[in-house]
Amino acid sequence: MTRMTRLNEQFLTFLETGKAVADPRPRRGRIALLAGGALVAVASFLCVSGPFFVGLALIPLALWLMVWGAAQYALAHQAQQRAVRVRQVGQHGKRVAGYLVRAHEDLYRPGSRILPCQVLISFQPEVSGDRDYMHHLAQRWAEQTTDHERPVRYRRRRLPLALTDGSTVYCCDLFVPPALLTSGYLTGTVLPCLAEEGESGGIELVPYWLLFPYSTAPSNVQASL
Repeated sequence: MTRMTRLNEQFLTFLETGKAVADPRPRRGRIALLAGGALVAVASFLCVSGPFFVGLALIPLALWLMVWGAAQYALAHQAQQRAVRVRQVGQHGKRVAGYLVRAHEDLYRPGSRILPCQVLISFQPEVSGDRDYMHHLAQRWAEQTTDHERPVRYRRRRLPLALTDGSTVYCCDLFVPPALLTSGYLTGTVLPCLAEEGESGGIELVPYWLLFPYSTAPSNVQASL
């Protein structure tokens, strides 16, 4: 089992701060399902007792409310599963430098959407610490690959050994919350990350304020990775 470092502990504390804000989607979903069910009952009554066309007109709205409510529950469940997975990365991840290959164009300007990029990482210190080499490798990999693939959270691919001179280097899809960046958008080509070791595993961006002893988290930031 990987021993947690101070950065792991700080990252987990950051995640805990987000739990103070309740997810409104289950409540919205419950209200929508109840409203949809009530409308179905009203529509059924009107279709039988009249006016028939008024009852018939209410049915699409009732169905929409019920579908929307169910979707809210599904989205909340997905968010809970993702939160569990992010916490696992926070517990077991190792600090690595992510060398930027390419990024969504909107990450280069202020915004709030969590958007994808691709980074190269290596768990070999002598490789990851060679910034010139990793930047060169990131540029070569960008030239040899396309950006048409749909990003997939935690996707990781090993680069061909012929390209890396035998070193083990991975290209990872990383989703970036702009609020965790120093300027609120990308300004550099190296991103601090926590990544699980191995041929597959999770990777998460480290909030900038966890890396500097005198920095504090912005008051409006919530742990919504």
